[in-house]
Amino acid sequence: MYKIANIATMETTENTKKLVCVRFSAFPTAYIFEAQDIDLAAGDLVVVNTEAGQSVARVLGYTSQEEAEGLDEIKPVLRKATQEDMENLQQLQAREQECFQFCQERILARNLPMKLTRVEQLFDGNKTTFYFVAEGRVDFRELLKDLVEKYRTRIELRQVGTRQEAAMLGGIGSCGRELCCSTYLTNFQRISVKMAKNQNMTLNPTKISGLCGKLKCCLAYEKDAYANLIDNLPKPGKKVYIEQGEGIVVSINVINQSFVAKLADRRFIKCRVSDILSEEEFLQLGEQKANELAKLKEAQETSPEPKVQEKSPAKPKGRRRRSSRNRSSRKKRSTPS
Repeated sequence: MYKIANIATMETTENTKKLVCVRFSAFPTAYIFEAQDIDLAAGDLVVVNTEAGQSVARVLGYTSQEEAEGLDEIKPVLRKATQEDMENLQQLQAREQECFQFCQERILARNLPMKLTRVEQLFDGNKTTFYFVAEGRVDFRELLKDLVEKYRTRIELRQVGTRQEAAMLGGIGSCGRELCCSTYLTNFQRISVKMAKNQNMTLNPTKISGLCGKLKCCLAYEKDAYANLIDNLPKPGKKVYIEQGEGIVVSINVINQSFVAKLADRRFIKCRVSDILSEEEFLQLGEQKANELAKLKEAQETSPEPKVQEKSPAKPKGRRRRSSRNRSSRKKRSTPS
C-alpha cells in the first residue's frame, strides 16, 4: 500500500518529481503517475495513458519518491479532466450501460454460469472490458464472438473475485458506512479466522463476513494491537500461580488485560496480568503463610484460657394459663341464642 502525503504540505524541489497516486474505478489498487507541472488536489479526475490506452482516474494524493522506488517506468499525467472530457465521460458511461444490458442478455440466452459485474470502456473507446464473477472456469468463446460482432472493437472478458466485485459495486456495510474497499482501500489483505479469534469475536459467519461473503477487511485493522495485547496474557488452559493458589486459565479479556482462573477447590477468580506470580514467588508466599499460621497457633497455645462463666440452668417453661376473660368470652360465643 502506498503512503499518501498531504497535498497541502507537499514541497517539491528541482530534483524531486511530483508523484501522485491515482485510482481507477474498476480496481482498488493505487497507481503512481508523475503530475509534472499540473496542480492537482485529492478527488480530481485526470486523464492518464495506460498500457491499454487512455483512461480516467481519480487522484488520491501525493506520494514520496521512496514509494516509487523499484518501478520500471512512471508515466506522466496527460491532463486534468476538462469540461469536454466530463461530457465524453458521461457519454462513455451511457455506452457502458448499453453494453452491460446486451452482454447480460447473451449470457442468459447461452445459459452461461457467470454473473456480469461491470463494463468498463477506455476513454478513447479502443477497448471494452467485461468483468464477471463465476465459481469456476467458464467457456465464453461464443459470448466473445457475439460481443465482437456487435461492437467491432477490442473485447476482454475478465473474471474477478467477490471482493473485487464488492469494490466495483460499492454498498453499505454492517457498521452503517460505505464499504472500505470501494472508498479508500488500495489493496486487499489476507484475512484469517485467527484475527477474529484474537479479538474474541463470535465466530458466526453472518457477523464476521462482509457483503462479498468473505471475512471483513476491518478485522485486519487492529490485528497488530490485539497480537501485542494477547502476548501479555496467559493462554486458556495454562497453569498460573496467583495469591489465592494454583489455577488454570479459563478465559481471557484482551481489552481489560484480565483473565479468569479456576482454582483446585473449584473457585473462579478474576485476576489481572500483574497478579500472576512466578513459581519461586508462589513457593515463598506459601512458606510465609505457613510460618504465620504456625506463629498464630503457637500464640494460641501459650495464651491462658479465658474463664467461661457458667450459665444458670433455664427454668422449664410451664403451661400458659388461659385468662378468665378469654374463658368467659368463649362461653358466650358457644351459648345458643
